[in-house]
Amino acid sequence: MRRLRRLIILISLCLSALSGSLANAAPDSSRYDVFLRGQSLTFVDVRTALGTSVSINGDRHTLIGDGVLFRAADTADPLVALPNGDIVLHPYIPRSNDQLVTHWVASANGKWLAWAFTMRTERGTISDLFVVEGLIGENRMALHTTSTRGLGVLPLAVSEDGAYVFYTRRVDLFEALPPVLDLPVESVLRLHVESGEALALPDSPACPCLMAFSSDARRALRLATAEDGITVSLIELNGLIEQPIGALRGYERPHYPVFAPDGKKALFRLSRSSGRTRSALALADFTAREARLLSESLPEPLRPSAITARGDSALLLSLNDFGTFKIALADGAIVRVSAESYLGTLR
Repeated sequence: MRRLRRLIILISLCLSALSGSLANAAPDSSRYDVFLRGQSLTFVDVRTALGTSVSINGDRHTLIGDGVLFRAADTADPLVALPNGDIVLHPYIPRSNDQLVTHWVASANGKWLAWAFTMRTERGTISDLFVVEGLIGENRMALHTTSTRGLGVLPLAVSEDGAYVFYTRRVDLFEALPPVLDLPVESVLRLHVESGEALALPDSPACPCLMAFSSDARRALRLATAEDGITVSLIELNGLIEQPIGALRGYERPHYPVFAPDGKKALFRLSRSSGRTRSALALADFTAREARLLSESLPEPLRPSAITARGDSALLLSLNDFGTFKIALADGAIVRVSAESYLGTLR
């Protein structure tokens, strides 16, 4: 507990200076498309087409508010790259070390950040979850937990209005984990930030499973691995009704599921260790109640990034290198649209 108090005091002392740095470095009201290639971020002004490149060295790139949050490779500092070329410390998230680890996710619209720390203590772990609007909004504690078994909070998604956070608790948070969109989970809860009430999603004996959540927090997608393929189900959170959508045979693992903005479709990657084709893209259509293979002719290993607002196409990112592709959801046709990886737009 003394360590936690010292941590809170240290963070409080730094907040004023760090928030001031972010406020001074914040860009104007322009919109910026953000691209990643190697260890360089490029911010392209949508209005003028002028670009600013920022050299970084890190991972966990997350668009939030007016910048891109990432974890520095050398120090594990949570840093924010801004369109004016500045790199500043995040005002709230502490640096990870062997006694404290942090994880974060942003809402689909980039307006809300959910982050959590897990700290080792003599009796186990303390783990707290926070929600922040943008970069320098109020750092609101949404959940406080303690565990004698080493459990910590892992945020999985935050709704586009910041009202809900999906999370799970795990004992392996100090290990190197894959991104949450490629991490099988179980015992997932939806937390209502204002009331503090947590709704447990129905579990499945097939889990841990890959899961994704609609941006309005009303639906959850579950992708379960079975002996002969992948089963797809939709959970309607108003009533906790789980509906089977379909099954995709011949593949061993699902990856990177993303919902359409309207919550009516989801796109995901499939893989297997042998066979003529090792990977594919599949589409779950919740209105038609079907899941189908969309393409098994990928030019290289690709993962879904986002389904467009119109819902007729999606953006894909290369898993081998850098690059952005576009796929038509009607026929699975894929075209390359950029040699850089498109991360999204800062609004």
